[in-house]
Parts: sequence; structure tokens; C-alpha cells
Amino acid sequence: MEEKTGNEKILKIEPVEKLNPSQKTTTTVVDGANEIAPSKTKFDAAIAKADNNWEVLHQKGTTVATLEAPTKPSPMEELRMSTTKIQHLEPASTEKVLNQAESIKANLVPATDKIQETLQTNPEIKLSPAYEAPLSEKLVHIDSSLKSALGISGVEVKGTPAPNQPLHPLEKFLNYLSHGDNQLTALTTQIQALSGPEAKNLTPGKLLAIQVKLNFVQQELEFFTNVLNKALESTKTIMNVQV
Repeated sequence: MEEKTGNEKILKIEPVEKLNPSQKTTTTVVDGANEIAPSKTKFDAAIAKADNNWEVLHQKGTTVATLEAPTKPSPMEELRMSTTKIQHLEPASTEKVLNQAESIKANLVPATDKIQETLQTNPEIKLSPAYEAPLSEKLVHIDSSLKSALGISGVEVKGTPAPNQPLHPLEKFLNYLSHGDNQLTALTTQIQALSGPEAKNLTPGKLLAIQVKLNFVQQELEFFTNVLNKALESTKTIMNVQV
């Protein structure tokens, strides 16, 4: 930082002239026409060019797309569009219901065999309550749906036989599965009987209701089988761990 020596020359301060209110001042007015003219010229040229292009396209027969404000569909149009997205159920038939019942009976076999094999090889196996509760719940739902299907077909519904003594969870599951197999057998027998001379008693509405119940049974059985396999695998892994 430079130090001041005190010998610097001090410039003379010129006095500021005061404005005289009575004195008229002249103001230079800028004509904006010359400044706006170039922009206006370009705008006019662009308009002329656009008009010329439109005429050329019109003569060639080319359609010009115009933007329109979006219009909201009317309530009737919305209803018509929504009905096209609804997937209607196919009409139920005796053949479809019988095939579905047979498919469920076939899916019962792997779960039954798995439980029987586990009870023979590991009779002391214990299931975690986290697995036992949902498995029991699914079997109760399956039993209830099959009872409803039997009631719709006209078969006398019988309750699940109560055990004389407390059972192992896997034994209880096995009893439910065996009872479900018997219920499906009774259902298919009844449907086959009603598909003969007494077919009038088995209306399409009843067939559809039975099919819906069997759909529930199929979904619940699939869930039961998957959870059962995971429960047995995790339990066997814990039993094989050396403590």
C-alpha cells in the first residue's frame, strides 16, 4: 500500500452551476419509427411467408393439422369406454367345473405326500407358530369353500370330524386335506349325476357359483403348499444345526 507524502497536488474544485428555474431547457426527442421499422419489416415478411406456404400446401391438397382445445368426454362416452375394459366371466359349464375339481384333487396329492413323508422321517418335528397359524387358516378357508360348493350342488354338508385327542399340527393338516379330497369326490359325483336327466336342477348360475368357490379353493391350496414347503425346509434346517 502506497504511503502518502503530503506533497500531492490538489486539483481545483470547479463550482457547480445552479439551475435557473426560469431558464428553458431543450429536450431531444428520439423518433422511434426508425427504431421499430426493422422489427415491423421482419414481422410483415414472416406473415407473408407463412401465407405463401399455406397457399402452396392448400394447392397440393396437403391437410394442415390444427390444434384444438381438449374436450372432456360426456358421461355416456365414459361409460361406453369403461364397459369395453370389463372382462366378463366365461359361461360356466359342467365340463369346466369337473375339470377344475379334478385339478384341485391332483394338487392335493403333493401336499399330502409331503406331510406323510415328514411324519415318517421326522415324527418329532415342530412347526413355528409363525407358519402354523397361516397354514391352519388356509385349510379352514378351503374347507369352508368346499362346504359352500357342496351346499350349492345340493349335497348334504357334513362337518369336519373332530379328533379324539390333540393332534400334531401336521396330522391335523393331513386330516383337513383328506376331508377336502372326500368333499371334492362328493362334489364331482353330484355334478355328474345332475348333468344327466336332472340337469335342469343345475342352473348356469349354480355352476358359476361352484366355479367361483373352486377358484378360491385353488388359490388357497396353492398358498398352503408354498408355505408348507418353506416351513418344513426351515424346520429341518434348524434341526440339523449342531449346537
